[in-house]
Amino acid sequence: MSYIRKIIKHNKNGEIKVYYAEVESIRVGGKVVQQHIRSLGTDPSFPTNFPIENVQFSYLAVRLMQGDLTPNEVFDMLEGMGHPVTRDSLERIGINYNFEKKKTFNIYLFYLKNSKKSTTDAPSVKKNSTSKKRSCP
Repeated sequence: MSYIRKIIKHNKNGEIKVYYAEVESIRVGGKVVQQHIRSLGTDPSFPTNFPIENVQFSYLAVRLMQGDLTPNEVFDMLEGMGHPVTRDSLERIGINYNFEKKKTFNIYLFYLKNSKKSTTDAPSVKKNSTSKKRSCP
């Protein structure tokens, strides 16, 4: 059974930063050790790492490759999957597949460092030149 672990980090300036992670205790060679499951970021109520189903993974990957997915659409999709999100300024998104025994898909959200936590809508992402629609003659 997994649980949330609070991790306190000190930086060079003496500032304290608190992170959270989902972990589980397992027995290895007669000893109990913690196994890391996923990082939750600085607020366990609004994690930045989500496990997703393979169908949701493929849909999200296709939409991202097409270049027509905005941060608000990502947030709406995650909320529709039952994952709470902070509607902060989204910088980038990462998709991960675990090849080990679990065979799981995860999505990671990376927010701008200097952005303020808010519940307002995130700005839309501008499409690059590869996502422009071509007109047929």
